[in-house]
Amino acid sequence: MAVWIVSAGSSGRDYADAFYKFGMAFVGGGNQCSAMGRVQEGDIILLKRGVSEFLSAGIVVNRNGVVSGNGDKDWLRDFDGWDLPAYCHVEWHVSPQPVPAQGLRQGTIYKSSQPQHLAAAQALLAGPAAPPASEPGATEAIDDEKLLSYLIQIGLPVSSADELTEALRRIRLLAHYYYTNWDWAEIREHETRTFLVTPLLLALGWSEQQLKIELPAPGGRVDVACFAGPYSGKAEDVVALLETKGFSQGLFYAADQARGYATHFPRCKAVIITNGFCYKTFVRGDDGAFPASPSAYLNLLRPRSRYPLDPEHVGGALDALDCLLPAKLLRGG
Repeated sequence: MAVWIVSAGSSGRDYADAFYKFGMAFVGGGNQCSAMGRVQEGDIILLKRGVSEFLSAGIVVNRNGVVSGNGDKDWLRDFDGWDLPAYCHVEWHVSPQPVPAQGLRQGTIYKSSQPQHLAAAQALLAGPAAPPASEPGATEAIDDEKLLSYLIQIGLPVSSADELTEALRRIRLLAHYYYTNWDWAEIREHETRTFLVTPLLLALGWSEQQLKIELPAPGGRVDVACFAGPYSGKAEDVVALLETKGFSQGLFYAADQARGYATHFPRCKAVIITNGFCYKTFVRGDDGAFPASPSAYLNLLRPRSRYPLDPEHVGGALDALDCLLPAKLLRGG
């Protein structure tokens, strides 16, 4: 029996709730995936946050004949844009409150032989186990032909199809370049907004005159505001808000900030959170409120028919484009 320390993620990318929900631990990156491959049935997993606390402990288990794997679960290949292919099944015991910890270090997954870590694990494992939910169902890939056909049906001018095709090609090339060649911490929201988000909005039919970058709003600035007509400065003319993030920040918590801004724009129909290639959309309901969960999700590098993490309740690429196409928003469809 070995004791493994696994990180719950970083700022904006906290996977703890997903670990508990599906009864798993999962990681990405070559070295991390290799380490996960050494985890054995019966091993102990300690879930840490930062280097000062444990959130839970679990036992690695065999579930339906499988203890661990790498690359065979498609929904883990697009975890809000992150590729987290290596996993193991875990029976989690979650502490009501984080437990202070010592002797931790930075790292996504590593083995520990420290006696205090084993003692912490044994104390946490004395609590009740969390039953896992079913894993997300399968989703279908959406190719560009289907994507363009749908956009034309909902209002994209046929004459703009070639321009959009070329824009998508350029955006994907650059996003893939960032994804594979850069330190993600260096790709900040200014880069994503300038080189990835704005070109897509323009290709979808928004004009420069309709877009306001860093629009002042109570509590801060909206990264991109889309206006019904040329920029007027009037809150009632805003129909969509985009909150842009850097590659390394994730899309977990930005929605609260954007929804807060949207309360000051009465005609705003959609809030969109994006890191430049992944888009989470939130559509205002008939009650005037924005939902806590996304309405739809689009990954430009891996467009899917539904949101991979919650396909039963959240739409996919085509639904997300409803929130980006001006013809759709301006007619209130």
